[in-house]
Amino acid sequence: MKKIVCLFLLISMASQAQETETKSALDDKKNEFRVDVLSAIVYTKASLSYERFFGKDWSTGFNVNFSNSQKLNDDFDNGYRNNVPKFEFNPYVRYALSKSKSRYYFAEVFGSYNGGDYKEIIRVSGMALPDYYTTKKSKYTDFGLGGSLGYKMYFKESIALEFIVGFGKNLTNTEKSPDVISRVGLNLGYRF
Repeated sequence: MKKIVCLFLLISMASQAQETETKSALDDKKNEFRVDVLSAIVYTKASLSYERFFGKDWSTGFNVNFSNSQKLNDDFDNGYRNNVPKFEFNPYVRYALSKSKSRYYFAEVFGSYNGGDYKEIIRVSGMALPDYYTTKKSKYTDFGLGGSLGYKMYFKESIALEFIVGFGKNLTNTEKSPDVISRVGLNLGYRF
């Protein structure tokens, strides 16, 4: 009987030791803030993200972008493009495709509330003057849906490096807003 009790205690201690070995320091850290370095350098766009982790595979969060790129504004003013995005708010839900907690692939579904400036050429008809064409500027807002794939890795159990590529489509104001919305970024973050 003593041998069975000792064997039972030994097995239970071994299983508890295995559980503590597989538990990562990332399990206790449920929040993460990130800054998109690629967008800041290439597009002169400020892009900030917050993510909250639930369980081992699911997380949710949002991304906020503000843009005031001189090149995009010049292209808009010179007639090379008819819209220029100024802001985006992207809530998302992610699922980890890999089992590792420190390095993994993920898939996400995101929504996008976005807006900016729109320009169109209109014909003006007057009673006393002949008809003429002019440029009319206005604002647009739209809502879109999309999906992304990415890879995330952690250094020193807190510093995050994330690469993400995703695309979606605007749905409600398609005559003024861009047809395609994108989520491409190289994010640097901190998990706590």
